[in-house]
Amino acid sequence: MSTNSISFVSLGLVVLDEIRFSNKTPLRDVVGGSGVYATLGARLFLPAELSSSLGLVLRTGNDFPSKTRDLLESWGFTLVVERDTDKPSTRGLLEYKDITFGPKTFRYTTTPLQVPIGSLKGTPLLASESFHFLEIPDSITNRVSELLDLRELGGVAKRPIIIWEPSPLACNAENLQACIDAARVGDVISPNHIELALLFGERSLFPLDQMKIESLAQRFLDSGVGPEGKGIVVIRAGENGCLVAARNISFTWLPPFYGPGAAGERDAKVVDATGAGNAFLGAFGVGYVKTGDAIEAACYGAVAASLALEQVGMPEKSVNASEELWNFESVLSRLRRYRRRIGLPEMQV
Repeated sequence: MSTNSISFVSLGLVVLDEIRFSNKTPLRDVVGGSGVYATLGARLFLPAELSSSLGLVLRTGNDFPSKTRDLLESWGFTLVVERDTDKPSTRGLLEYKDITFGPKTFRYTTTPLQVPIGSLKGTPLLASESFHFLEIPDSITNRVSELLDLRELGGVAKRPIIIWEPSPLACNAENLQACIDAARVGDVISPNHIELALLFGERSLFPLDQMKIESLAQRFLDSGVGPEGKGIVVIRAGENGCLVAARNISFTWLPPFYGPGAAGERDAKVVDATGAGNAFLGAFGVGYVKTGDAIEAACYGAVAASLALEQVGMPEKSVNASEELWNFESVLSRLRRYRRRIGLPEMQV
């Protein structure tokens, strides 16, 4: 991985959220969206000297706050900005039903500004080694085809790693076959365990049924994930960790960085899980590009998710001597602690 090549690009949304709480003052213009959180997850493992190998298309409307753009630019990645002067930026309303950051609802309050594949033309982002999409099944098939065609026209011969996060809106039994078919165009498919259950018409997987989740993941593997059937299924299961599986990988469960605390209660450092799954996949993408190992990549993902959920919005970046810190901690130190805890051997990361 070098500073003059792009390793990861998310084509998800950049959303300005209004967050409403019970009996608290609302927060406004909180930057989020699948694109930003996935980019965050990747950025955590690309320190300052490598940050330019991370790309993002920032499609804004006529009301995008300059301080938010300044925040994203401070991360140091290769940024392509497209401004729609006649439209508002993508905005959403996130409402929590109580004070525990538990039950919540979300809706867009403006028309989302999707990132067209054509935005990559003539930019270094087109040649990225990996791409993250959050799409419905018909859309992912068309957008990946368009991306590959554009890369061919641009002289980029190597196929990128495609990470598909199925849109929650499409995760229902009516779309099961479409999702199974679409899984063949990507290299990684990653619904969460609730979305997986809904796809297969299961009303509930609670208490968490690992064997049931494995059997549903196997359905995807049997039908083929990736163009040659060599792809990876990653089921994100929140406080229960994640399942990683492929035809050449036995079912492997990894715990979350923060598990249940005393008496089964949530760890006190877990504030808000919004965006943690997207951050997981961004870090997974960078980890897989770097190591070629899905289990190692999932370790990156677990650590990234832990940093996403320690606050509302983005973690805080700072520098101590020559080392970059996020929430006042070294990300690589956190990764080493996590790997030791789950019994993986020491390694250079």
